[in-house]
Amino acid sequence: MKSKLLTSTKKNSTRNLLSEEYRVCLLSAKHGLERESVRVDGKSQISTKPHPKALGSSLTHPLIKTDFAEAQIEYATNIHKSIPDALKELTELHAFTAGQLDSEYLWPFSMPPVLPGDNKIEVANYGTSSEGRKKIIYRNGLGHRYGKKMQTISGVHYNISFDTCMLSIVSEKRFKKPLSPATKSQIYFDTIRNFYRISPALLYLFGSSSLTDVTFTEPTKQIQKLDSKTLKAPYATTLRLSGIGYTSKVQGKYPISVNSLEEYAYGMCQVVSKPYATYKQYNGKSTNQLNDHILQLENEYYSLVRPKQVPKGEERVVDALVERGVEYLEIRLLDLDPFSAIGVEENRLYFIHMVLLYCMLNESPKSDLVEMADWRKNQEVTTWFGRKEDIKIKFLGEEMPLRDMIHQLFVEIQPIADLLDENDASGPFSKAWEAQWEKWDDPSHLGSEMSELDLEIHKSSFREFGLTLAKSHKEELLQYPLPPNKIKYYEDLSVQSIYEQQKIETLEGSHLKKNQKPIQIKPLKLCSGT
Repeated sequence: MKSKLLTSTKKNSTRNLLSEEYRVCLLSAKHGLERESVRVDGKSQISTKPHPKALGSSLTHPLIKTDFAEAQIEYATNIHKSIPDALKELTELHAFTAGQLDSEYLWPFSMPPVLPGDNKIEVANYGTSSEGRKKIIYRNGLGHRYGKKMQTISGVHYNISFDTCMLSIVSEKRFKKPLSPATKSQIYFDTIRNFYRISPALLYLFGSSSLTDVTFTEPTKQIQKLDSKTLKAPYATTLRLSGIGYTSKVQGKYPISVNSLEEYAYGMCQVVSKPYATYKQYNGKSTNQLNDHILQLENEYYSLVRPKQVPKGEERVVDALVERGVEYLEIRLLDLDPFSAIGVEENRLYFIHMVLLYCMLNESPKSDLVEMADWRKNQEVTTWFGRKEDIKIKFLGEEMPLRDMIHQLFVEIQPIADLLDENDASGPFSKAWEAQWEKWDDPSHLGSEMSELDLEIHKSSFREFGLTLAKSHKEELLQYPLPPNKIKYYEDLSVQSIYEQQKIETLEGSHLKKNQKPIQIKPLKLCSGT
């Protein structure tokens, strides 16, 4: 086994930044959270009701939206300077929602509740405006390409941007030049590659979806009936990110380089511009899909982490990246924590923050197609078999036991926790380290293990246990002390968002079908001439 997972040479001495001198810079970051969850009725069935009017317009509300399905709420917090502040806003959004849901609940698991056939799952409705119809058609395309059931899988996204003081020091040390949009982007892409390398550890530690309802998929050799209503994959960590979850064999044929912004943008340009023969079958109706390309839009690309820049107006995602560089990273591998009323608890976020610092401060060799294929294989192996004792993964070309790799990661990030908490074992980073270490030391603490044990203890099916948790979470959220001024703030946001949607539709005249123009997708500037 390697003495160290990731290394830092004298030439690349950014690991030396792990010192008290740079502690404030290391701690400084901005944080945002997104959480998806399916609304269910009192029988654990996906809701057939429209998005609650009391939650506003899912097109124009800045914080409460919908994801793929009309019944799939998505929260997106503002940007915060601390993890507790981001979690506080997410909790407030959940508490406000709990008061508006009447006889419905938020499903606590990443894997979906009781589902009808694909044709009965309603995609999200965003109204008649050109932007609203574009969103609907895009989702119709996703449903045709990957199946609507897969699209109802939910998770948590953690958005983080490092502070300029940290990025500036890394730029000076690594590239011997002041921070610029180019060096900032390169630091983020270096971080992304290392993140992929250690991602099996995170899939193992945070996977909480080894169970699913029988309405989601058919039993196979890998996933078997636990009872008449429940399927279980015996060694799985996260079915959400397995071959039956958010993965795509088609996308797997077109790996996109994360060696640099230029290579990433070029790869993305290819997949959003090239037609894919199999998808031509959905071209019959103009409402079936936006186009028959490998990806309709950049956001269709499934990955564990995305480089992000905020688009302006109708600007395309990749154009924004090329124009202004990477602004933050979107971490997409977190399953919902079914035992948390808001789907995520702070230990996970502090741990990922440490891991990202570790990935940023260590050397990050360029990856080739062979290593990228190893990352995909590692993901498949860990999601399906991560809890099997003798399972092995590939790390920088070398095969090693997954448990050894995770142990080594703990050893290497412990100094980061000690530094950030100033050797206070009760500090948030040390507590996060300890909470995850317990999962390695005793796998019964893993999310998947705990869910399976609860089913066994309560003699429940997946759908029954999920509803029990959902009801408990709703009760907890209804008790949350949301001040009257906050309730009014969220009520006003909902009313304003409905007004905004109506205003857009009226200005366009799109509420009258005869005025609805065909949807035009703005081409990527980068792709012109390719």
